[in-house]
Amino acid sequence: MPRICLRTGNTLVSTAAAVSLSAAFVFSFNAQAHRLQVSTPAKITVWAWERDEDLSYIEPSKISVAYFAGTIYVRGSSVRFRPRTQKLKLPKAAIAFPVFRIESIRDDGHMAAKLGEHSQNSLVPSNEAAVFVAKTIASQVRKLARSGSHLNTELVQVDFDALEDERAFYKSLLTNLRNELSPATKISVTSLASWLLADKWMEPGCADEAVAMLFSIGPGKREVLSLLDKRALNSGAGIPISVGISASEPATNKVLFKSDIRRKIRNLYIFSSRPWTESRLRAITSEALAK
Repeated sequence: MPRICLRTGNTLVSTAAAVSLSAAFVFSFNAQAHRLQVSTPAKITVWAWERDEDLSYIEPSKISVAYFAGTIYVRGSSVRFRPRTQKLKLPKAAIAFPVFRIESIRDDGHMAAKLGEHSQNSLVPSNEAAVFVAKTIASQVRKLARSGSHLNTELVQVDFDALEDERAFYKSLLTNLRNELSPATKISVTSLASWLLADKWMEPGCADEAVAMLFSIGPGKREVLSLLDKRALNSGAGIPISVGISASEPATNKVLFKSDIRRKIRNLYIFSSRPWTESRLRAITSEALAK
């Protein structure tokens, strides 16, 4: 879920074209698969990211799936949508909802601005792009609802990294997305831990859930974990808080679970840097639910 910087053309892709690209997105449902048993009811969601995943063994009443549905690249006013093309295998009764990754593509002018130099072409995402991105996500959600795949379209997650000069764009995007989606559809956003500890910029009503990404934190990890032991995560906008962890960071998870963060959050999301296996999922869920 990291930010990337690359160059692309300035073509603004139409919503209809973006929707048609998702035909390669393949779901498979298996009603007879062996189910991974979770001993205690828990609000656990696993991310199924940009690769083939077989999660046919999960117990749908205990574990839900947030699946990567595609990336939307934004460069100034230009927008390009790249849909998921990888296979995703789920049990028939699975609760699964889409995650759309937003990538802001900045040119060298942004680096100049960071260095205190003047630049008139840093390609900050525009309000026009915010409207189009919202329409693209809503179109994809409607397409999924019509697909007959029984996937949950009453929750949509948006994954992004917002630099300070991009926050107006993301506020506009979330406002427009709220207007584009059905009133019954909830919006979840991923969030840097800092946005829920000190640098609070989200507005009331912009989302129904904020997921603190407590993995791949970087150089400030020790400080963040120390703060989490002293204060609660809070958006400052009345948004319910959930937490995202990685199955590949047991040391970080140990600190989080020791602080009993599970009792303070709405939902626990789990990311895996490698394809999920039944044993890998069993290990991390057992760790998460250990008393």
